[in-house]
Amino acid sequence: MKFIERLPAPVTVRPLLDRELWLLGFRFRGFKFGRGASLLLRLLFTTVCLAGLASGQDRTANNEFGVWFDGQFGNGHAFGSTTDSRMYQVEARYGRLVYTNNFLALRYVAEIVPLSVVGDPKANGQRVYAYGAGGSPVGIQINFLQNRRVQPFVNTGGGFLYFNRQMFGATQLNFTAQLGAGVQVFTSKHRSIDLGYKYHHISNANLGNINPGMDSHVLFIGVSFLR
Repeated sequence: MKFIERLPAPVTVRPLLDRELWLLGFRFRGFKFGRGASLLLRLLFTTVCLAGLASGQDRTANNEFGVWFDGQFGNGHAFGSTTDSRMYQVEARYGRLVYTNNFLALRYVAEIVPLSVVGDPKANGQRVYAYGAGGSPVGIQINFLQNRRVQPFVNTGGGFLYFNRQMFGATQLNFTAQLGAGVQVFTSKHRSIDLGYKYHHISNANLGNINPGMDSHVLFIGVSFLR
């Protein structure tokens, strides 16, 4: 006697959507959406799911190279006391993939700063600009939604800058720390436009007689290539 294996019943989308809508809890303070709104929400949910599946691509390349341009738009005062300053900076970045899963990608990041321009205000209120270079050899970046075209990220790092004159009336050698957030918008599988904000700190770590330090609110924009 030949046994016929029973095939599983086909999976339908409607019960899944109903369950998701129930979990989202569309009853609020006794108000209930009508049939038209419920249908619209089902269609919206389906569209978002299909769009997410369509946009998912593998962007977990081991190496990432980038160039960023930074510009200060204001001073902060969490650690430094300098006011009315300016800072513009160019960064060459390298990132190495350390860990990844379906949701995030963690990269070690090292930066070379070939040019940092800082306007240091003097007693007469006029800024005197200094030119420096350095790097940030210790940093990390965490990308979220790492298989999507638009990936939010957070990053942090620390390093040093050496200027052509004493900064803030103290030393030529200064140390840096930064914490930022932004988005990578992928224009192709291996290229992205990066933009965001970071809080940037410069100080001499008490190597000089005084250590006023400088905190900056910075906007950045750049481009990255993944290989």
